[in-house]
Amino acid sequence: MPKKKLIRQNVYPYHVITRNNNRDWFNIPIYEVWDICKESLIYALEREKVEINCFVLMSNHYHLLLTTPHENIDRFMMHFNWRISFMISNRINVINHKFSNRYKWSIVSKQSYLFNVYRYIYQNPIRAGICDECKDYPYSSLHFSNFEAELFNYRPHLNYSDSKHLIEKRFGSEFDNCIRNSLKRSYFKPKQKISVLYKKRLNDFKYGVSH
Repeated sequence: MPKKKLIRQNVYPYHVITRNNNRDWFNIPIYEVWDICKESLIYALEREKVEINCFVLMSNHYHLLLTTPHENIDRFMMHFNWRISFMISNRINVINHKFSNRYKWSIVSKQSYLFNVYRYIYQNPIRAGICDECKDYPYSSLHFSNFEAELFNYRPHLNYSDSKHLIEKRFGSEFDNCIRNSLKRSYFKPKQKISVLYKKRLNDFKYGVSH
């Protein structure tokens, strides 16, 4: 299947996912990968300015939500993933650590969709059985310090303390699969056959948002 053509735009956030080669685990402890990712954010941001909205590192992949005022997602991702691969390669003494294929992306153009993408990203460790609440998982942007937030140009669309009910809300596997499949599209959009379920779930709570 041919890769979809990249859409460069400066209005809406992108959800990005990058997996390790063959879905293998990183060959170093995840806390070291976390430090490498943060150093790589600095490296990439020094070369291409973007806004980091949300970031969660898992054992063999990461989820990133970012906004690109300069329409430069491809250039930022090139620097970011190259730096991670370079540093991991040096750490484990291999010639060239690689991610599998190109990063996957989806543009999130509606506010109601965006809030659920946040919830989906932050709940990855819960679905993996690692923790009971999003806040308990240490390798996410929920744990960026104030200093790191400035360093990483961290600009979330919601605040955890104000929106805990949204981020921690569980809707079940059917709804999560709806989000997962929608994130495979160039523009995030639930399939028609589950749109009724999606709309019902969206009405199950009120949003807490900070700007």
